[in-house]
Amino acid sequence: MVRSRTFRRRTIRTTIVLAVFACAVSGCSLSGGTLGGREKCWPANDPRLPSLWRGILAIDAGGARLDTPEGDVIVLLPGTLTTRVNKTGGGELVRGSDVLARAGENVTLFGGIAGDQTMVVCGLEKINATPR
Repeated sequence: MVRSRTFRRRTIRTTIVLAVFACAVSGCSLSGGTLGGREKCWPANDPRLPSLWRGILAIDAGGARLDTPEGDVIVLLPGTLTTRVNKTGGGELVRGSDVLARAGENVTLFGGIAGDQTMVVCGLEKINATPR
């Protein structure tokens, strides 16, 4: 009985030490400007909050927006990702020359959101299945 208590205490102590070490290591990597592995792409003097938004991409010659299921309209601003209208008139979300998503797709985007509901787009988290 005494031996099992000692073993349990030692195991718990080791687990706590490993957990503290893991937190310290991940804390160091988070302080480098990343948010859960995501990079901010807006200037430090631009008061935006890191945020994930899901919705339907709407991109045309007038600009880009994300129409959310809750009815919000988020105006999309260029960051790491930008938008364009292709030769056939279809809207695209791009990184450089790589097309990541197209207008009408249900996407989850990461970026910096401001109080005026504009978002600087830093990354495409995923393309979601569109419910029918």
